[in-house]
Amino acid sequence: MTATATATATATVAAVLDPPLDTARHIRYWQRCFRSLLPHHYTSNDSIRLTLGFFILSALDLLSPSSPTPLITSEDRSQLRAWILRLQHPHGGFCGSPHHALPDAFRSRFDPDTKTYVARDPENANIAATGFALLCLGVLAEGDGSHSLRGVDRVRTLTWLKRLQREDGSFGEVLTDDGRISGGRDMRFCYIAAIIRWVLGGAEGDKALDFDVDALVGHIRRAQTFDGGTSESSTHESHSGYAYCAVAALALLDASDPDSSATPNRYIHAGIPSIPALVHFLVSRQFAYLDPSDDGKEEEEHYHDIALSLDNTIPLMAGFNGRLNKLPDTCYTWWNSGALSLLGEQQLINRGPARRFILEKTQHLIGGFAKHPDGPPDVYHAYMGLAALANMAGAEGEPGLAKFDPRLCVSVDTATKMVKARETMLRPVIDAE
Repeated sequence: MTATATATATATVAAVLDPPLDTARHIRYWQRCFRSLLPHHYTSNDSIRLTLGFFILSALDLLSPSSPTPLITSEDRSQLRAWILRLQHPHGGFCGSPHHALPDAFRSRFDPDTKTYVARDPENANIAATGFALLCLGVLAEGDGSHSLRGVDRVRTLTWLKRLQREDGSFGEVLTDDGRISGGRDMRFCYIAAIIRWVLGGAEGDKALDFDVDALVGHIRRAQTFDGGTSESSTHESHSGYAYCAVAALALLDASDPDSSATPNRYIHAGIPSIPALVHFLVSRQFAYLDPSDDGKEEEEHYHDIALSLDNTIPLMAGFNGRLNKLPDTCYTWWNSGALSLLGEQQLINRGPARRFILEKTQHLIGGFAKHPDGPPDVYHAYMGLAALANMAGAEGEPGLAKFDPRLCVSVDTATKMVKARETMLRPVIDAE
């Protein structure tokens, strides 16, 4: 490479990384979330305390390269691991909060018809909490992570997960006390079901523990819409968040495929009728961002003119939305870029303008990221902002952040530890075959 070419490349990289991520600010934000009480606005979210915990712990994990000392101590890891395992329901799955983990006397009852003990409170274990519990155990793992799943009841959790699948292939959120599946046909539940299956090795050993993979793929396939996007379920509106969940679920099914070398990405191709149409939908979600003017109506009209423009000029700043004609939102930088990464089309993202939107418009003075410009930070969007930055950097890496695994939405280090934990858990299962 000539000196001129080297200088040009260096300048290009510098432009993309301008402004730099102030990791110290974000570490302070996440340590406040970790060490003290969350603001009172989160009170109504107590039922998803485990989910909030995942965002906090995984954010500290992503920021760990910027700290000379561990952001989560060994003592904290041990105590948090014990806390998570106490949320495990004796009949499968995890509860989302200690307030849902009832005393043992209230969790089981004897069924005279089947002559077995069954759940008295099955609705307290839910699919989202179970997925986040397993991911948190991976984040908290020490060493190579081999024993991070010790204490998780693989058989009961997979049996419980299988009961959450409907005949159309979709998954619900909880089981009611009369055995019905409750919750919408949400693509997010499908993604979390795929996480649980991959982590616990549902495709390995006793096939009776596995859910109907072909039915899930069919449900995802039917969710692609006329504009190329993916919806919550068939006939609903396309949404890039659901698109990511669909693609990531299929990618995790491929990761568990015993014949993956012969048919790479088999489930991604089976579950998405038109990959080019989906890619077009996802890249169309990025558009130029303009600061609001004093005349809100005039600015809104100009906003749409810019979004629909055929001008090939790369804007200084660009945000992502999740649906047509919506405003840019921090989390959609992640949902769109994550899906494109899994489809092998990450190069279609304009990283520099996307970084500038997040770092100049939604990054907050105290750390964290807001949903929209000038808003307050919250743990969900604050984590999605870090995820977007780490993911868009790819193998190069975002300075100050750990490298990212877009399938599991965690650091590569955590994903590697979960692979090791999975192997350790499945060793006796595979040996018994």
